[in-house]
Amino acid sequence: MWVLGELAARGVTVLNGASFLLAAHDKLLTARLLHRAGLPHPRTRLLTGERPFSPLRPPVVVKPRFGSWGLAVERCDSERELEETLAALPLQRWYQAQGAIIQELVPPHGFDLRVVVACGYVVGAISRVAAPGEWRTNVSLGAERQRVTPPPEAAALALAAANATGAALVGVDLLPDGNGRWTVAEINGAVEFNEEYAIDRQANPFADVAFRLAEAAICARVMRPAHVASALHR
Repeated sequence: MWVLGELAARGVTVLNGASFLLAAHDKLLTARLLHRAGLPHPRTRLLTGERPFSPLRPPVVVKPRFGSWGLAVERCDSERELEETLAALPLQRWYQAQGAIIQELVPPHGFDLRVVVACGYVVGAISRVAAPGEWRTNVSLGAERQRVTPPPEAAALALAAANATGAALVGVDLLPDGNGRWTVAEINGAVEFNEEYAIDRQANPFADVAFRLAEAAICARVMRPAHVASALHR
């Protein structure tokens, strides 16, 4: 975070400044920003202390306030599972440092949608299908990526969620409700992507994510004019 602030002070253009990156990385802050913007997101509460108490009843999800790849994410479908999970939290070093968050469980449908947003444009998307027997859709846990063109409702929600954090480049994870609507699960301020995320490739052979990201940055004037010619040349 300090380095990002230092770079910005030197006049270097960064897509996600320190405060905006924090807004996407801190799941509690993300939840508050999404709530303020009136966007669909599971009810979220902070857990701290040596004997954490849950204000939410099962089914719920307990996870680190700062985390990724599905690590230490626990699903609790019963009071007993919740009690056991809460009892184990004080033994975790990450919990001692940052606390945990607890969220209402959005009933899993076996897949989610990650939409990559850059400077107010949807530049990529992918559907992640959970591994057999797994409810989480993290690729690190065996989920498979499938190419997808995001439906208009999902794209609009992803744009609104990105705007709520103020970050210029994010991956917005959306969960389906089974009725054509979507809920924002998380926002990733250090989103990973590859050529599989490309959309509209048949209409535009240059529609890979990196190209569209650079194009969006230039059009939104995030990049300084002196850098535009260099970026276009590459």
